[in-house]
Amino acid sequence: MPLTFTKTVHPINFSDLSGQEFERLVFATLLRMYAWHTLDWFGQTGSDGGRDIVGTRDDDSGNRVTVIVACANWKSFTSTKGNSDIDKIVAGIGEIPREAIVIAGSPVSAATKEKCRTHAAAKGIVASQVWSGPEFEERLRFHANSVLQRFYLGNELPDEAPALRTFVEQLDPTTEREAGELIARIFDRPAFSTPIRNESHLPAFRQAIGDTIGALNTGIWRDREGAIITRVPARQSFPNGAVKDALAECVAALNALRMTFDEGLRSNRIQPCPCGKTDCPVFMIEHAYCDRLEAERDRVLSYANAALSELGVAKSLRAHNKNKD
Repeated sequence: MPLTFTKTVHPINFSDLSGQEFERLVFATLLRMYAWHTLDWFGQTGSDGGRDIVGTRDDDSGNRVTVIVACANWKSFTSTKGNSDIDKIVAGIGEIPREAIVIAGSPVSAATKEKCRTHAAAKGIVASQVWSGPEFEERLRFHANSVLQRFYLGNELPDEAPALRTFVEQLDPTTEREAGELIARIFDRPAFSTPIRNESHLPAFRQAIGDTIGALNTGIWRDREGAIITRVPARQSFPNGAVKDALAECVAALNALRMTFDEGLRSNRIQPCPCGKTDCPVFMIEHAYCDRLEAERDRVLSYANAALSELGVAKSLRAHNKNKD
């Protein structure tokens, strides 16, 4: 069924929301922003009525990492509050997460953000972010506008994580940008960003290409184990003909990239790592074949970028530093 987009905008004052309403909107936004292996509530309800969130997802190298999220819908956010939330979650999960995100419902100064980031780094947390209320609103409208529309229509968001995940997955995007961001997210993985060199770290490269083809054709996005990550708009569902055409060309380019990779394996121009481990993500690739794979992948990303541009998504998909070894 073709997608239908709306232009309705509602003002948001997070101070009018209960802690539970705030953290459910946070949870829904996170579901739309990242591809999670797990995402769930953590710990007891806090004094602001909100709960914290813990999830696992792949980093840029394809490694599964832990992310903690502190929800703080306070009228006045302080670094003391943010640091306390970080300490509480780290102590509760019994490990140092790779990333911490603190999400406030009110304005947050640059100095306060820096104090929270410094505290997180001192705890051994590699990456940390602090979102002010306006910054969270921007992400909510961009990534989960469909959830926001339902919320303002009086639909109560489910309280349990599995039910809320199902609720979010069943909603069609209500804006072109939201739909475009869902498409962009399926390319946010190492297969489309890792430099292809003579010695390349390409975890589940062929599988990632197949998963992306499947997501664009069917609207079902699966991870490397075959488990469903989420629903995305299928390419045929877009009413914009230019978007349809660009995504059709993208699928054709993905198929060509997969065939080129297979051809390289058959001809020994791509060889598995000599370590002998069957699941090793490292491949040894002939120099000239690196250029061919890079060119094929660039075609894929150029068609994806054309579709995203039509949908109003400003980001440009591209591989990281392409300098060869």
